Amino acid sequence: MTDAVTAHHAQGVSRRGVLTGAASLAAVGSLADTVPSAFAASPPLSIENEEDLERALPALSNWGRWGPGDQIGTLNFMTPHTRLAAVALIRTGRVVPFAREMSSTTPDLRDVTYKMKVYFDPLPEESGCIDEIGMTYHGFAVTHVDALCHFFTPEGRQGMYNGYPIEDVTPDGARRLGIERQGEVGIVGRGVLLDVAEFRGGPLEVGSAIRPDDLEGAERLHSVEVGEGDVVFVRNGGGARNTYQRGSGLHASCLPWLRERRVAVLSSDSDSDVHPPLPGFARWTEPMHMVLIPYLGMPILDNTDLDRLATACAEEGRWAFFVSVAPWRFKGATSSPVNPLAIF
Repeated sequence: MTDAVTAHHAQGVSRRGVLTGAASLAAVGSLADTVPSAFAASPPLSIENEEDLERALPALSNWGRWGPGDQIGTLNFMTPHTRLAAVALIRTGRVVPFAREMSSTTPDLRDVTYKMKVYFDPLPEESGCIDEIGMTYHGFAVTHVDALCHFFTPEGRQGMYNGYPIEDVTPDGARRLGIERQGEVGIVGRGVLLDVAEFRGGPLEVGSAIRPDDLEGAERLHSVEVGEGDVVFVRNGGGARNTYQRGSGLHASCLPWLRERRVAVLSSDSDSDVHPPLPGFARWTEPMHMVLIPYLGMPILDNTDLDRLATACAEEGRWAFFVSVAPWRFKGATSSPVNPLAIF
């Protein structure tokens, strides 16, 4: 374990503690004994509690599926074939950006610094302005995509996705699984909006859990079907009302569904996890992040503006579209702010 990682562990710093300003939760309990090291084709059909989840980990895991050196996980499902098929969905040329707009005064930004510098230099030099921007992108305020180094296996005991050791995370950045790996290939293909809020008759009560039946109901509602290489956007309707204290997301029972459908990227108008944790998940408090990233190698795109996207889909009369997301190529970083583009 690196000095940086050791220091954070010794100080009791946790993602939950950082995001809530409260003390960290109790330590994660023991993990299933089986190290997920080989691809298994048939994950269990039912995950109702963390005991089910732990038994399911070997079958859910994508470790080794694309070889021992893989660092992009489920982005491997995006191929020239899937991209060309997605290009065929462009008919009107309408472009819909659907990141959340923000400014230096947006509430709940973390560690934000902003400085504007205006200068008036005599000719032949220019006049203009330059700003400096800094912040932590993780959280609920910024639309961002998580790198595969962002979440370890519980307590880091089995390393990171595909078995990479946590010693690869250094004070200068992650030597493996950094966001630049996604930046090298991009996230380009077919996007599908599953409007669970519309399927259920309106925005979900904040803190609600979404189950596979909801996902399939949203598919039927708009005659779409999630398939291999898709970027799946699950709308709960809560938008910015979703927070770390209370937010809607996917129940752990959705994990086999996402894997079986060979989803490339999961996104939501929250962080895709349910907050506070559901009963039965005292240790695996954020199963989407804690399983999808380190075990399936699936990037999660947090805090997209799905109200805006849903409006565009309704106006266009279709809920599948070409989507492009370009993570930055900041070597070793754990995330990237992004502005997803849907093109109809």
